[in-house]
Amino acid sequence: MAAMGFLLLAPPLCTPSAVEAQSSGGSGARSTAQGVVYPTASSRNGVGEAAALEIKKQQLAAREAALAIKEQELKSLAATLDARVKELETAKTSLDHSLDARKKVQSANYQKLLKVYKALKPQQAVKLLDGLPEREALELLSEMDQKRAAKLLPLIKQERALKWTRQNLAAR
Repeated sequence: MAAMGFLLLAPPLCTPSAVEAQSSGGSGARSTAQGVVYPTASSRNGVGEAAALEIKKQQLAAREAALAIKEQELKSLAATLDARVKELETAKTSLDHSLDARKKVQSANYQKLLKVYKALKPQQAVKLLDGLPEREALELLSEMDQKRAAKLLPLIKQERALKWTRQNLAAR
């Protein structure tokens, strides 16, 4: 059995009118008597360059599309982030108001407690102060007026009296 071979020829690269224009200018293609133009080595280079240029254009278009998608994603993330920041700022403002209200209540309660300690007899006040943690006892003692503190100072524990004295001297 004999193998049959086929020879396929490529269609002409340009029309006969283009052949006339090229033959007046010159190079890149070879013409035949019928006006059909076959590519030569120099015209194949131009086709290869055009194909490479087209591939580069397609790659650039694909990159631009990918960048546009990334840009949209970034804009979406920025909008989400801005919304979250506003949400957190609102929560912070709410917490600040709540904290201010709580401080006012605590301050009012503290002032009431201070009035109660001032109203007690010195022996009773000292008994209660000695039961408190040192920091709180010294803070209450510092908030009392001079006359009241002078009455309580000799009655409280000597270590606390000395510490309170040092704190007041250091605060100068």
